[in-house]
Amino acid sequence: MKNLKICVHVPLFLEKRKKKQLNNFKKVCNSFLKLSKKTELFIHSNKKIKSSNKRIKFISHNFKKNHPFKLTWFCRNLMEAQKDNYDIFIYCEDDLLFTKKNFKYWLENKDKCIENNYNLGFLRVEMNKKNKKLYSTDQVEPSNYYVELQNKKYLVLANSNCSFWIYDKYEFKEFIKTKYWRFDWRWISISDILLIREMAAVGWHGQNMNGLDMGRYSATIVPLKKGKLENKYFIRHLPDNYANAPRGLFGTFKMNDIVKKDLKKFTPSNSFDRLIKRLRYMTYHILRINIKKYFRTNKLHDDLRSGLIFK
Repeated sequence: MKNLKICVHVPLFLEKRKKKQLNNFKKVCNSFLKLSKKTELFIHSNKKIKSSNKRIKFISHNFKKNHPFKLTWFCRNLMEAQKDNYDIFIYCEDDLLFTKKNFKYWLENKDKCIENNYNLGFLRVEMNKKNKKLYSTDQVEPSNYYVELQNKKYLVLANSNCSFWIYDKYEFKEFIKTKYWRFDWRWISISDILLIREMAAVGWHGQNMNGLDMGRYSATIVPLKKGKLENKYFIRHLPDNYANAPRGLFGTFKMNDIVKKDLKKFTPSNSFDRLIKRLRYMTYHILRINIKKYFRTNKLHDDLRSGLIFK
């Protein structure tokens, strides 16, 4: 792990009130640098920033001809040019704390998953300030299915997104060959499901810009230990904004509620299943209401979601 060459690309759009944002960002960078002595960070920003750390390179972008939301896509040309230079390729938002424990978990499990056409997943988590419980940033319903790989049970995540992706060199080189590596901007007027910024963080394992599966992996999965999730695949979303101010159902789901008690064996979805999934996804995002406000008796959603210097 010490000798792995890792490149990490992070978009950083600096707002006017940036003190908290920069504090979180510094934690993110320092955590990445601990993964390997050969980790290099490439930070894509709307501002010119300098750093004394040679392993962190800041790249400023001009938005005179582009919408600021496209910043999340600006790393892809450089990443593609780096395809032969690194062992691991990571894209991460500026407020996600990916740790050495997360990385070790990925290294230990990813090959088995890839061999069976599954993507090894992570879960974004946040802390509710009132009850001190962990809530999911992205999951809004229980995960009902499991798969078995070499006599080990894995949970199929209901939502594969975690605003982060990581691929080894082989998977990354295959990813950049696909149409999903380049965003088709024509679809943005048709589909508001995955917005410009968020789509870049989906990677190759979720839905494309039109809300349809990309077809590389049968599902995104995480290991189960005695029927429960382990915190080694939890990635902390540092702002904790959803857990303390839910948006729709996002931020209302406790981590302890993700695994359904009576899991069913997973079978890959067919065309009809994918269509229904897309329609449900569209309906939710169009309505975008906080159902919890109107259905207090629903136990499932009754609790609230549990300058830069680098040395």
